[in-house]
Amino acid sequence: MATTIAVKKDEGQSMNTPDLIKAFTAAFTSDNIEDWKDLLAIDGEWKIMATGEVFRGVDKMVELATRSVAARKHSGELGIKPMNVFQNEAGTKLCWEYVHTGIVTDAWPSTSSHKPVAGTKFILPIMLMCEVRDGKLTEVREYFDLLTLLEPGTPRHLYS
Repeated sequence: MATTIAVKKDEGQSMNTPDLIKAFTAAFTSDNIEDWKDLLAIDGEWKIMATGEVFRGVDKMVELATRSVAARKHSGELGIKPMNVFQNEAGTKLCWEYVHTGIVTDAWPSTSSHKPVAGTKFILPIMLMCEVRDGKLTEVREYFDLLTLLEPGTPRHLYS
């Protein structure tokens, strides 16, 4: 049974949670920022947990997406590939796990001296934990291993 979440569309219809997930997946995997923007709460926020950065409000989240798209190239087998997508029964939480494969461009936005070299290929597992209210993403927490980007191909071990 699909959980229904009210999503205000131009036609006044609502979208159930599986449709919201499909819309998010279609926009996020195609770099379609305009369609993705429509799924964000106007006062929502996106938190990059690896760096502590917080982007509040739809304009700042769109700025983040625009910079992210400019920072890497996707072609052939590269891109954003969802692996596991889950929602809670109430439709208020969405977990979206994916692998992001790309090539770093000169437009990589980091102000850190430890930024990846342009032309570097990366394979980065990422997990998004999203809060959903009234059919919009109100909070997104993005989790990934920052060292995977800064030192690609370098093995690291914690317990061995």
